[in-house]
Amino acid sequence: MMRCRHMGALIVVAGLLAGCGEEGKKPLLCYVGGTMRPALEELAKAYQAETGQAVDLDYNDSGALLITIKETRKGDLYVCHDPFAGSLEKQSLARQIWTVATLTPTIAVPKGNPKGIRGLADLAKPGIRLGLTDEAYSTLGHICPVIFRRANLRPEIEANVKARERMGGAIANKLMLGHFDAVIVWNAVIFARREKLDAVPIEADYLPDPRVDAVTTATFGPIDMSTVKVTIATLGCSKQPEAAAAFAEFVNSPRGRKVFADRGFSPAPASPTASTTPAPSKAGRLYLYCGAGLRKATDEAIHAFTADTGVTVEADYSGSETLLASLKLSRTGDLYMPGDVHYVDEAAKEGLIASQRDVCYFVPVILVQKGNPKGIRALADLTREGIKIGLGDPKAAAIGRLCEKIFAKNNIAPEAIQKNLAYSGPTVNVLGVQIQTGHLDAVIVWGAIAAQFADSGDVVPIPADQNIISHVAIGVLESAKDPVLANRFVDFLASGRGKAIFQKHHYTTQLPEK
Repeated sequence: MMRCRHMGALIVVAGLLAGCGEEGKKPLLCYVGGTMRPALEELAKAYQAETGQAVDLDYNDSGALLITIKETRKGDLYVCHDPFAGSLEKQSLARQIWTVATLTPTIAVPKGNPKGIRGLADLAKPGIRLGLTDEAYSTLGHICPVIFRRANLRPEIEANVKARERMGGAIANKLMLGHFDAVIVWNAVIFARREKLDAVPIEADYLPDPRVDAVTTATFGPIDMSTVKVTIATLGCSKQPEAAAAFAEFVNSPRGRKVFADRGFSPAPASPTASTTPAPSKAGRLYLYCGAGLRKATDEAIHAFTADTGVTVEADYSGSETLLASLKLSRTGDLYMPGDVHYVDEAAKEGLIASQRDVCYFVPVILVQKGNPKGIRALADLTREGIKIGLGDPKAAAIGRLCEKIFAKNNIAPEAIQKNLAYSGPTVNVLGVQIQTGHLDAVIVWGAIAAQFADSGDVVPIPADQNIISHVAIGVLESAKDPVLANRFVDFLASGRGKAIFQKHHYTTQLPEK
């Protein structure tokens, strides 16, 4: 279900008719900057088809949507490009922010490139009609003068500017109507109009340099103009934080990122950059790669640690395998805490781990619909005719990898599971949403995750002799800029106070007896 601006009354009526007061079944409201619209439409449609969770999309330019969020304090998610996520975080309006793609300034020309424009210098030629976005409203409007200055062509190029529009889509549409010979917009804007427009890359030497072309503002915080990130944030005002986080993790999954890539966006950076994070505190800053299934307890532990020490800890929550791939590529960050020690061991084989320590244990359970209407009592019941099940994707999530081992241990053939597999989730959290929305009959999740969905599901324990317990450890990375500070956070998690936080959220801190 999609939502456009000025249709609020219709959405309210539709929500009431659908009985959307239930947690998790009420449509999520996601604010989406215009450039990201095609990708989010595809992702929201796929997510609803697979989970039953509707996502309403409200489109406008990113800045206008930020004002809406600030003034109304309504909604669940916000998709934008830099620098607006920085302002969202500075105003304490965001719970968590994920970077899913980046945008690259690109020259757009009519199909066939009738003026033969091959690079930035051609925009300075006399007689070229150029369109740009307005610096007062547009991020790219701020970046273009930097690009022109780096090429030493600013006066010549700006002399050819015939008009400026508030949004890149609008200026690209006027190019298609013949108002200009060329415009500068994001690569994704051109891709969406690829039947009528061609893209001409701007020479890399002229694009902003992160070492010199970065600024810090009171409104947005640090802005690195060389890397314009596309982010999805869960909002602090959301009444459905778990459902919002599950959709955000879906968008941030390899599948979600591929949708952005297929729509012409550039890849997300391999490591965190400044524009979506606050300035480091004087006490220090840590970056933690953390399994999505650990999010609730880890969020609280981070809050307590920061309150005690003043140290900022930024957590990147995703599937354990996804995080490991990112870590191998970037070789940056301070800490790695996936959903199973296997991934820490794999990182150690790559020379990425300086030290590691136990944190807790995950106990897999079967989560079924409230009242267990399908009478699922054991693992073997998951292979019965007519049972729709969901499992973690073994290529992304620790729970998926472990399920393969559990089925093998119990002599359950892969094909018997596959015939009933209706959903493969990128993180363990989204599996709980499948039960919450009534989309599936059963999923296998960690016991701690199942506890978060107690209102909509029941737990069927897996007998100890049939189960495999996941051992969770945190590793201090070789790339840690301040190993002493990183170990201080590890010590906090392993302390009585840290364990109490995990126990509060139903995580097991002592190895269960067999």
